[in-house]
Amino acid sequence: MSYRILDQHSALEYIRSHPQAPEHLNLQAELVGEEIGDGNLNRVFRVFEKGNRDRSLLLKQGIPYLRVAGESWPLSPERARMEAQALEQQYRLVGDLVPKPYWFDPELALNAMQDLWRHQVLRRPMVERTRYANLGETIGRFLALTLFGTSDFGMEPKAKKALSGRFVNAELCEITEDLVLTEPFEPKLLGGKTNRNRFNPLIADDLERLQADTELRLEVARLKHRFMSSAQAMLHGDLHTGSIMATPPDAGGKAEIRVIDPEFAFYGPMGFDLGMFVANLFLNAAAQQAHAPDPEERGAYRKYLYTQAERCWETFEVEMRQQFANVQDISWSSKAFQDRFLLETLQDACGYAGCEMVRRTVGFAHVYDLESIPNPELRAEAERLSLALGQELIKISGKTSNFTELMDLVRTTIPEGPSSSSG
Repeated sequence: MSYRILDQHSALEYIRSHPQAPEHLNLQAELVGEEIGDGNLNRVFRVFEKGNRDRSLLLKQGIPYLRVAGESWPLSPERARMEAQALEQQYRLVGDLVPKPYWFDPELALNAMQDLWRHQVLRRPMVERTRYANLGETIGRFLALTLFGTSDFGMEPKAKKALSGRFVNAELCEITEDLVLTEPFEPKLLGGKTNRNRFNPLIADDLERLQADTELRLEVARLKHRFMSSAQAMLHGDLHTGSIMATPPDAGGKAEIRVIDPEFAFYGPMGFDLGMFVANLFLNAAAQQAHAPDPEERGAYRKYLYTQAERCWETFEVEMRQQFANVQDISWSSKAFQDRFLLETLQDACGYAGCEMVRRTVGFAHVYDLESIPNPELRAEAERLSLALGQELIKISGKTSNFTELMDLVRTTIPEGPSSSSG
């Protein structure tokens, strides 16, 4: 079967003919297919038995171009293989925090997996100030177990080298290198490349000042080189509130949380994933400047967001140290080494968080948190908060000595305000 882009009808035909489908669906039942999702890279279909949503699965197909740009921006569907490989590793390490993989079809660049139909993507509910009490703790655990478990600390050296060779995700890494770590910070590019930044005209002067800051650009260059050269562990590669799903919070505020969409997976610095996640909490905090005009409500939700960032780091550190206690290589066994490694990871996370905040504000791919603010003046106010914090996080990334320092900067730049409510 040669590659073709599926539609709702052909997705159902595909399911009816696939030998593994009967393990998950009754093919004699009436099947319903619907296209879901609004991502940039894939077509996603849900197929379920009519009248029984628990009997369902998800089909995710890589298409040969970036949807937001159309066929003018070609992409190899091979990234679907990266997602299949990454999901396999994640499910091995944290099976309760990712969808269960069913099969991978290389000819159609298609992954079949568990349908998380009770879950919803977090970004929009969080813009509306929904609280998930266990979010930070859950993502901290996800990061610690997947990163440690695919690193030199958690794998036999030959096995780790072999696994890292399966994640040379050059095409999607280039997107990150260009759109996250280069173009937002550089007024001109070399080699005939075109800058693809998009931004609110009201913050054009802010962007010009940012791009004229040589200290900032030097630090971003360091972070970019580290991204390209430090193959510490298998990263998710695109961990934000749009790649996390959850059920509605229960009476205690907790939810069942799953991490999805690892097609950007590659071997890189552990702090990158951590930085991406906390940056998106901080982007939400900046956007609440417009979404929550009441100072009490705004302050309460920012306090919640900052608490989740802190719980993420605290859980990550505790889980990492627990795993370090069982390492078999004497080189990694000393507390001094572990302290230094965790500090370097924190510093990386700080810098990459700053890069993410800047690029989501003035780069090519924005976030709903800011884009959903209809008034350009109010949006500019939130965007300036994001740019201010992003730049400061980058500048302190090589100097910060603990997560409290990072959060002190966050709270100074984007204050919680008058609220004293707990998060």
